[in-house]
Amino acid sequence: MHKRAFRRKSWALRIVAAGAAALAAAPVLAQESPAGRFTFELRPRYNHIEESDKPELTRGGTVRILAGYASAPIDGMMRIVLEGIHADQIDPHFNDNGADFATSPFPLLPDPKYTGINQAYIDFTGIESARVRAGRQVVRMDNQRWVSDNNFRQTPQVFDGISARYATPFGVELQGAYFGQVRTTSGDEEDLNLTLLHAAWNPLPGHALVAYGYFHDQPSNGAFTGFANNSYRVAGVRAEGSAFRAGRFDFPYEAEVAWQRPYAGGDSRIDAKYWRLGGGAACDWGVLRYDYEVKGSNGGRYGVQMPLTDFYAFNGWTLHFFNTPRQGLRDGWITLKAGWQNFTFYGESHRFRSDYGSIDFGKELDVGLTYSWNENMTLRLQNARYDPGANTPDPTVRKVWVTFTWTY
Repeated sequence: MHKRAFRRKSWALRIVAAGAAALAAAPVLAQESPAGRFTFELRPRYNHIEESDKPELTRGGTVRILAGYASAPIDGMMRIVLEGIHADQIDPHFNDNGADFATSPFPLLPDPKYTGINQAYIDFTGIESARVRAGRQVVRMDNQRWVSDNNFRQTPQVFDGISARYATPFGVELQGAYFGQVRTTSGDEEDLNLTLLHAAWNPLPGHALVAYGYFHDQPSNGAFTGFANNSYRVAGVRAEGSAFRAGRFDFPYEAEVAWQRPYAGGDSRIDAKYWRLGGGAACDWGVLRYDYEVKGSNGGRYGVQMPLTDFYAFNGWTLHFFNTPRQGLRDGWITLKAGWQNFTFYGESHRFRSDYGSIDFGKELDVGLTYSWNENMTLRLQNARYDPGANTPDPTVRKVWVTFTWTY
């Protein structure tokens, strides 16, 4: 037997063994209790990455297991949630350390091994229409453009602190939060001072207006700008909803504008505008839409950075624009989503240009196919292809993922 074939078989056997062990444990984990509920997730993934500037091919498996417990309400006043995580690798042939990005012969696959606490918080619900959450928690603000758990990674991003939500009698929902630490998708725990303010209002059925202010005091926050201090504040407004309906068709829209400026000693060059406008048509079998997003530039000195965003939901699955170029980024993309029986097809076609200097940054095509056995089990195949602009030194990037998810 060839060594490569043996490795593929070994990888498959380990996935099957992990799945069998999880399924064997499921009857215990899935037991309902008068005092609460146990939760469980198994998510193995095969990864294949090629980059034209790297001599080696990234391939291998990653897997995560989440196991948790959520208590029933205690005296109608509080609820306790605990969740552990184990992220591991199977037959790895890749670099999982971002610090070695420039020197490793392998394309980066930032899914290192990690075992720890994923969530541990207390919800206080004793006040009507209010909830206060204290502890380690997942945070997904609005459409997750500015703050997210970046859940595609095997180790999600979570925050330590306190958040509060209150639904006012006037139909406005208010949110506020302060977090003093973040556990990144690499498993590193980093100090920060993050304050989130958010207000949402539904002026009419099917329409939502949001105003927000986010204050991120963390000099080294993952944005590769070369600045000594990358702390920023951002203020913005967002609107979304359905413009109108015609028979079976709905016509959704989305519009957002925000300004990013320095905060808490952040570099004075952090001064740029962000905006997005999009819409399309939707029906019971799918969605077709076009969106245009601009991460602005301050005269070619700084491009809008979003280090806490959901990177896989924006600017392409290859993550080539994980860091915004100093010339900014204009991204126009078409999205098609279609469902048939248990299958769902999803595709995006992106065209990238700079906001300053009219640089052709290239194009990307992302396609995915998901099969759902039921609401708890899915299998997903994804393919992403980035091709750089003619006058840029950027590499071509090809990525393939096969992901199985089983949850309870």
